Amino acid sequence: MGACLVAFGFVLISVVAKLLEAWLRRSYIANITKDKYVFITGCDTGFGNGLARQLDTKGVKVIATCLTEQGCTNLRDATSERTTILQMDVTNHESVLSVFTEVKKIIPRQAALWGVVNNAGIANLTGYVEWSKLDDYRKVLSVNLLGAIDVTLTFLPLLKKSRGRLVNVTSCAGRLASMTGGYCESKFALEAFSDVVRRQVRTLGYGIQVSIIEPGFFATNVGSREVATKSVTSCWQRLTKEEQLEFPEEMLNTYLNTKLAGIASLLSTDIQKVTDTMEHALFAKWPRTRYVVGWDAKFAWIPMSLLPTRLADILVP
Repeated sequence: MGACLVAFGFVLISVVAKLLEAWLRRSYIANITKDKYVFITGCDTGFGNGLARQLDTKGVKVIATCLTEQGCTNLRDATSERTTILQMDVTNHESVLSVFTEVKKIIPRQAALWGVVNNAGIANLTGYVEWSKLDDYRKVLSVNLLGAIDVTLTFLPLLKKSRGRLVNVTSCAGRLASMTGGYCESKFALEAFSDVVRRQVRTLGYGIQVSIIEPGFFATNVGSREVATKSVTSCWQRLTKEEQLEFPEEMLNTYLNTKLAGIASLLSTDIQKVTDTMEHALFAKWPRTRYVVGWDAKFAWIPMSLLPTRLADILVP
């Protein structure tokens, strides 16, 4: 009986402490001053685009990067003069260095760069493992992982001067793998990189806060069923005739109508849930280490990632 009471007391204290921590974190947002700049990658569409526009309306000086000229034009038309839009390819180191040079010219002093948000990402789903090619993985890893690492290493000296914020966008798929083609693999690796950076900057006393954003499934280009269907279908179509005998078209259709349809049914259109979380990570007095965003991530994917492996394997095909 005594042991049960101790265990119950421990659980109760833990729950109260967690609720108090959550309340404190949400209740205190530092003033967004006009001398702070935030650098965001992957702003053509989706979370990056939404965050750039959201911060712009709140008076933040934003430096947003887009992959395409059209993305730059669209975002420029949707924001004020406070937002600077630059074209950058995170997979090209020279492009990253060129933008870094531009950023140093834009900000009035090196300590003015308060935040870096590594948001750029692609999915490129391939269906089953045997439908994948090495280049599929290279394509995704070069953007989602190596691009984020390159931007982080390049901009870290400015964050050291400002003692600012590094925000890396991973995914619930970085905690529970259910798809192949490089997406889950890249997100798992970016989680690891973020953990290492967070621990080392704390050990070295840089004062940089590192946060990880783990969204569930949202209606962005990355989560688009149309894009995913096209990607998976093209991977099946390049199989040899012998391979297509092993994986007939019926298997492709089943995959499209079950796996991808299931993901599509979970898509949330409220991307502001994610951009609000990014804003909190950038400006809260006490930012969280990890932000899990979306009901599916909170109540399905993350809890399943904590289950015994054999049980999780049954629940996640």
